[in-house]
Amino acid sequence: MLSNKPAHHRIWTRLDLAWLIFLGLLAAYWLRLDFSHQNQLAQAQVQAQLRASQAAHALSMQVRSQLLGINFILEHLIEHWQDHDEAVFRKLVGLAQQGIFKGSLDVIIVTDAEGKVLFNSHTQSDQPVSELSVAKRDYFQQLAQRNEPSFLISRPVRNVLTNQWTVQFSHNMLIDGQFAGIILASVPAEHLAEAFRQVYPAHEDVVLLVLNDGQYLARTHALEESLDKKVPAEREFLHRPDLQSGHYNAVAPIDGVERIYAWHRIPDFPAVISLGLGREKVLSSVQLAIKASKTQNLLATILLLLAALWITRLVVIKAKQNRALLQTQERLATLLIRVPSGVLLEDENNRIVMVNSTLLSLLNLDAEPSSLIGLHHSQLLTMLGQEQAAWLPMARNNLKQRQLREVKDSAGRTFEIDWVPIRRNFRSLGHAWFIQDISERKKKEQELVTLATTDALTGLHNRRSFLDILQQQLKISTPHCPGALLLLDIDHFKRVNDTYGHPAGDLVIHNIAQGIRDSLRQDDITGRLGGEEFAVLLPKATLQHAQQLAERIREHVAATPTITQTETIYVTISIGVALLYGQDENSVQSQADQALYQAKNAGRNRVCCVEYAADEVEQA
Repeated sequence: MLSNKPAHHRIWTRLDLAWLIFLGLLAAYWLRLDFSHQNQLAQAQVQAQLRASQAAHALSMQVRSQLLGINFILEHLIEHWQDHDEAVFRKLVGLAQQGIFKGSLDVIIVTDAEGKVLFNSHTQSDQPVSELSVAKRDYFQQLAQRNEPSFLISRPVRNVLTNQWTVQFSHNMLIDGQFAGIILASVPAEHLAEAFRQVYPAHEDVVLLVLNDGQYLARTHALEESLDKKVPAEREFLHRPDLQSGHYNAVAPIDGVERIYAWHRIPDFPAVISLGLGREKVLSSVQLAIKASKTQNLLATILLLLAALWITRLVVIKAKQNRALLQTQERLATLLIRVPSGVLLEDENNRIVMVNSTLLSLLNLDAEPSSLIGLHHSQLLTMLGQEQAAWLPMARNNLKQRQLREVKDSAGRTFEIDWVPIRRNFRSLGHAWFIQDISERKKKEQELVTLATTDALTGLHNRRSFLDILQQQLKISTPHCPGALLLLDIDHFKRVNDTYGHPAGDLVIHNIAQGIRDSLRQDDITGRLGGEEFAVLLPKATLQHAQQLAERIREHVAATPTITQTETIYVTISIGVALLYGQDENSVQSQADQALYQAKNAGRNRVCCVEYAADEVEQA
């Protein structure tokens, strides 16, 4: 029995040593698992920051588009205010209310150079404007000091009548380069907040619109509590004006919610858009997965402790690994079925690992996805038509960057071909092809471009599009082919509206636009600058040619009445002509405008041009 003690002691020593090794390995495993969980949380937070950054950039572009629209509306209203036609001006205010402001416009006012209010959209045309001055307001004093067209966004103020917070958008008015007053549009901050709230309605998420100094302009939640405050001074965009975007994590002092923020400056405007995603909501799925993972590993650990055998541990780990691999394969197979793109996955030797049915459909290949697995890429190319084979050239393993291109097939469809390398630790693991039919998207993009550059009533270029083309033509005009700008205005158009009504007036504008088109050459360009004012650009035309073409347009319009169901309406136009060469955008418009006024003052229904020196006329 004593002789058995050393053996018994050796067994327990070995058992103790085995348990120590086992427990050491088990402790190392749990440390590694905890590190993996922390890494998952970190990766999830990085992905959330990336999503927030992309969304903030998209929001900043949308806000920029809205601000450009408001700026354009104010500039347009300034032009018509200076025409001294209050009826047309009020109509344009109404159109702006129903258009870009979507019925939320609080008030539009116009002042003189001393700050006295000359127009208030709340006051009817037959009522006197109340004695009111905004000369002491910050926005007025800032705009009064600027000798160039300027657009200003002011901090929110509370309307004493409606008790609601409003944001002020103002623009200075200049006459011959001198300050002549301002025009101001007041929009409720709630309108701005509601636009963001429709995209991010959840209370955990928040969208902030602030000025560069941190002053709140809008906030999707807790709006009332924030509008008289600024964001905390430690925010990066306040003290780093050189940065255009960034991100940070913070607990909002207004509502106490911890969020993952991404911010982006709005191009061309002194404002910042900041998107905050609720951290708890963003990370909840990962945290649930971690909790489930810990639960599973705790159960496995209990089993390992009960079994106390290395072979059992190895079997359990192997089983878990196999299960995880099968789950991954099943997820990948489900993803390939559901993904809208065609997917081709190849290894580093250009052999097919996986392919989905969508790809085979896009390539017009009659085969089962499973039949292609293991084939070399060159074998796949031999199965395709010449057109489709050109879409998938043999990939080179030395390519390290994603390759994205668009192609068209013989049927006119557009496809996006995306080649993505798969690498780890500088080693190529293969690559993936993604093919997607984007024909419908390209069609919608073209439709959006057309809407953005075309006047809805006439189908001509709108003001912004026409002025962009004018700038390009000014750069390429030459002394021998100077080109010309025609400004056309319908004579006594207000009488047409007053006599026959605005629908008839719109029909007159439409018919005159068609008459202008019928009188032009193929390369000539025409646009509607607004209201009853049109413009024609004659590339490479001489002064004589421009006058002749202007007369042809004038005669055509005068001889072509607008026929409605009850009336035949005759109208005439006056035309001002100016040469492009040697001019900039402002000067050539000014010259053509002066010629137009000369035609108006000389009795209308005529063409007048700018007087040029003899040498200029000879060159033209």
